[in-house]
Amino acid sequence: MAGRADEYPRQPADLTRQTQQIQQTQQIQQIQQTQKSRSERPPMLRPTTPFTVAAVEFNPEIFEFERNVERACAVIEEAARGGARLIVMPEAALSGYIYRDLEQFRPYMDTVPGRGTTAIEAVTRAQRCYVAIGIAEIDEATGLTYNTGALIGPDGYIGKYRKNGLNPSDIAWFTPGNTGYPVFETELGRICMIICYDDTYWEPARLPAIKGADIIAYICASDRVVSQLTGPDAVGTHSTIAAVEQLCAWNGLAMVAADRNNTETNPTTGVTVTYGGAASIWQADGTRTAHAPATDVNNTPTNPGRILYGELDPKLFDNDQKATLARRRPELYGDLAFFRAPTDPTASTQAHTITATALQLELVPGDSDGNVRRTLDLVVSLESDHTPGLVVLPAFSVTGSPADAAQAHSMAESALGRTVQLLSEIAGRLRSHVVGSHIERDEEKLFHTCVLIGPDGRVIGSYRQTHLDPEMSWATPGDDLPVFDTAIGRIAMLAGEDVRFPEASGVLGVRRADLIAIPSAWRGDYGGWLHDAGGLFAHRYPENTMMLWYAIAKTTQAYTVVANPVGGSHQGSSGIFTIDPVDSDVPPIVGSLDRPEAVRTTITTLGDPRWFMDQHRLIGGRRPDLAVPLMLPVGSTAFVGWRDAPGYDITAWSAYRQGA
Repeated sequence: MAGRADEYPRQPADLTRQTQQIQQTQQIQQIQQTQKSRSERPPMLRPTTPFTVAAVEFNPEIFEFERNVERACAVIEEAARGGARLIVMPEAALSGYIYRDLEQFRPYMDTVPGRGTTAIEAVTRAQRCYVAIGIAEIDEATGLTYNTGALIGPDGYIGKYRKNGLNPSDIAWFTPGNTGYPVFETELGRICMIICYDDTYWEPARLPAIKGADIIAYICASDRVVSQLTGPDAVGTHSTIAAVEQLCAWNGLAMVAADRNNTETNPTTGVTVTYGGAASIWQADGTRTAHAPATDVNNTPTNPGRILYGELDPKLFDNDQKATLARRRPELYGDLAFFRAPTDPTASTQAHTITATALQLELVPGDSDGNVRRTLDLVVSLESDHTPGLVVLPAFSVTGSPADAAQAHSMAESALGRTVQLLSEIAGRLRSHVVGSHIERDEEKLFHTCVLIGPDGRVIGSYRQTHLDPEMSWATPGDDLPVFDTAIGRIAMLAGEDVRFPEASGVLGVRRADLIAIPSAWRGDYGGWLHDAGGLFAHRYPENTMMLWYAIAKTTQAYTVVANPVGGSHQGSSGIFTIDPVDSDVPPIVGSLDRPEAVRTTITTLGDPRWFMDQHRLIGGRRPDLAVPLMLPVGSTAFVGWRDAPGYDITAWSAYRQGA
């Protein structure tokens, strides 16, 4: 059914080889026993038809815990009576959020489970529904505080997730989470929770997806602006709810995303925050089926909340994007386990202001002479006014895309063949770094190879596509994700369906790429268009913004330049994607769907130090300790033990024995 939104009332030591072998055998036996016991359980009862869900824009009152519990239960009951079987509530929904300090906040926190979950249990038991809700948690045993999501179901409290991606406000009040990224089995499917600023990173959704999640409950209190800030001080605005599509689109997961839609004022500090609204509901195939409007700056503390209803179709839980999980390359992802903060000698320390250009043109397969001519015609138009920088050409820059293995073999070149010679010529003409790609013949093997040329026309480095498009049966995959130092910063390359694997771009971020160049030949058969909240970005994105290209820039904090052809069913839409989509004063630069053109703009690498996020902060905020499963061999004992254990059991790879 179509989404609908209802407003609700304001009220209510060294080991011998033998010992090691014994321990390994014991570990394997333990895992096998776990798997056996799991396989003997009755199969999960999952729905076979679409079911109703609700994202609730609930607005708690600061300093009013008991009242908030009462009001939350009322709106949960209303949503359940409206047919919702899964109801998602905002972050810190029982306490409010912008307290002066931890001392002031602590009296309004709760244990989990605790008073809040007990009250909600009464509703979920009576209505036979599930609720995911954000609770400011105080741990009774330790006194530590966490930003927590709780899941409650028809049989009571199920479990919790403690937020890992802490923002600059969270770090004043909350301890980093220690639950990993758990996945909970329910009759609606396997549910994970993600909280607000977690969406700055790609790992919080990817890891649950690999564990078998079906649904994301996205729990959020996303502020759009601190209203007292004006001028340059307002540059630090961050709005996580503005575009959450990457969470489901990269992983093939359905999602219910809830936020607040009012303002909150703390009278002891005078600070007022305006929340973004924009609740949304997404099918597992990436379709947004319901969406509430974004708020505006005229909201008040008494702004009424909203229940956004929609449907999830469990038939879509198995989809093309989720199937790509089987094509992951864990052997390439080792850097994801490294903590490269607070200092990293490889990271750039100097920003560079450059012109970034994506050459969007028609490449006709087999018409190499015509393709070269069309490319040079476009280059000539740039010679008189082109500032040195980075120029990216589409994939298969001279030959066009091969239709089959036979054509690929006929198009193949040496490592320094015609394509590289063309790229060298363009680099010299435009006094720029240039990236393009070709089919490289290396003895008996073919590779899809991207090449980076310096302004002097010399080859700086190359990259062989690591995650091959399914139709590239003729190609051998590459075995590295390199980053190259240049005079304009650290440049990395991806190609084609590499973009469907956030691990690939994630490695480039950890390796501190400043710029990512992507020669593409995209026909619209994966990814899709960006659906933003509308009204929360400084500049609205064009409707033909390819969301995976957008998400790579955001989650690596590396400007991303993508060149895609037009014609022959290619979708154009080349672009330069910013590291700060919310605040950047440079409008989004995206080319047309079908017109040859040079898509370009001026950017400054490393970004603005006043922005809410940059690569240094991004790397500093990662949880590499929790990302270990991403690089574990899929058939390994450690991986299987982690994947198949309930919740998020890190002992599969971090088991410790006294005396070991």
